[in-house]
Amino acid sequence: MASKINPQQDTGWGLIFRLNALFSEVEELAPLGKYDEWNFKLDRIWSNLVYRNPIDFQMNKNDEIISVKFDDKDIKEKDFLDTQILKAKGLMTIARNHYAEGKEYARSKEWIKAKKQLYKSILIKEIWLRKFMYELGLYLKEVEHNPAGAMWGK
Repeated sequence: MASKINPQQDTGWGLIFRLNALFSEVEELAPLGKYDEWNFKLDRIWSNLVYRNPIDFQMNKNDEIISVKFDDKDIKEKDFLDTQILKAKGLMTIARNHYAEGKEYARSKEWIKAKKQLYKSILIKEIWLRKFMYELGLYLKEVEHNPAGAMWGK
């Protein structure tokens, strides 16, 4: 029997399955407040999305790699989002350090505000990735048809 494998299609499906599995983990980590793990999974999703983007290795006269240039727009956007996450984590550290050992810092206004900022920063990164997926055609197409209305001919 002849195989009807199309490597390009199979690669696309493999990518979609990987992304789906990673997003399934994201959906579990975010509500549990496992922010570092959530952020790490988002980085894994990002690496799966940008694999096609060209990487230019800059060489010196001795053919040694001196730097790597990646698509500037993608890197700049991700770096900005990661910086926002690091700023929020820094605010959490400051809030924790303002309290003497043994004190309940997690109930302080500063800690709560910083933790909300961390959540928001990671959430924005996730939304950015979902939009990136949509632009690449890797997200489900939105349709106006409502399957629930099928029995009524809608």
